[in-house]
Amino acid sequence: MGGHVLFCGAWDDGPGYPRTATLRAGLVAGGVEVRDCALLAQWAQRRALHRDLRQAIANERPRCIVVPYPGHHVVAGIRARSDVPVVLDLFLSAYDTAIEDRRLAEPGSLAAGLLHRLDARACAAADLVLLDTPENAAYVAALTGLPAEHFGWMPVSDPAANAVAAPWPTSADGVLRILFFGTGVPLHGLATLVEAVAAAPQVELTLVGGTREDRARAGVRLGGRLALAPEFVDRARLQELLGHCQLVAGVFGASNKTQRVVPWKVVHALAAGRPVITADTPAICGWLDGSDAVFLVPAAEPARLAETLRGLAAEPARVARAAAAARPAYDRHFSAARCGERWGTLLERAAALHARRQP
Repeated sequence: MGGHVLFCGAWDDGPGYPRTATLRAGLVAGGVEVRDCALLAQWAQRRALHRDLRQAIANERPRCIVVPYPGHHVVAGIRARSDVPVVLDLFLSAYDTAIEDRRLAEPGSLAAGLLHRLDARACAAADLVLLDTPENAAYVAALTGLPAEHFGWMPVSDPAANAVAAPWPTSADGVLRILFFGTGVPLHGLATLVEAVAAAPQVELTLVGGTREDRARAGVRLGGRLALAPEFVDRARLQELLGHCQLVAGVFGASNKTQRVVPWKVVHALAAGRPVITADTPAICGWLDGSDAVFLVPAAEPARLAETLRGLAAEPARVARAAAAARPAYDRHFSAARCGERWGTLLERAAALHARRQP
């Protein structure tokens, strides 16, 4: 592709936040240089951001400006001070996260209205808006009332994935060892997983994260079949835990958001060569149905999940075959090379949409 893009705004590159690194790795894999206009620690530094932005564009015109997540509050100012295409990585809708999934306020409430307008204004300011899946792109288009062509998608990836997945561990004692990691937000459906494991005697769960209530419930329901890890572990430790597990738990929640996401935990597991058990959703099926690397179950149904877990514990060869398919599935759909190919299309679209908006 060639040329360069500017990453401009405020974002977090710390542990557990791989989204911006995913965007960067895809561009680099596609032959595009990435430059940072500014990395802001405080929103009060916007004036310096705008000054640096003008200077960066004057020095050498970029192909586009990418405003990484979270860019809701800065994208309009960036757009007003630039004459190049602006791509907003919305990644997560504020309304969807707070209202639809976490139910922090009711639909129709003042808070819901404010978040809806925040999403709509941010999306309208950009030439092209990115989400993580086609389903989420369609959802935000409908939410904001903007044309579908205004939205694109870029899947999550694992830029720090090892070049080769660790061997899948066999089990000499007939126990199926599952790993869950995540914050325990509603889409994760951790309560569903805990109840299912409780009904599958040959399954042991290693739990990283979850809410305080989730962790307490798991301790009561699973007893000695629970390995309770800290609420957060660094990347090196998480990689070790992935190396020891045989199966990774995806998402099982009942929220609409569950239907539209392919979470980072699923992608990270596949990159590590570990199969996944997760809810049967349009987003997951769109990427991974037929990959042989995932086991699909109905969302929010612990009895059906428990039945599947018992079957997998009794047939370890099935899990081993899925493990062999995991890393190839990651490479086909989520690798930096694949993201680079996707970026080629997106940059062309951003340029065309920007040209159409010019007076």
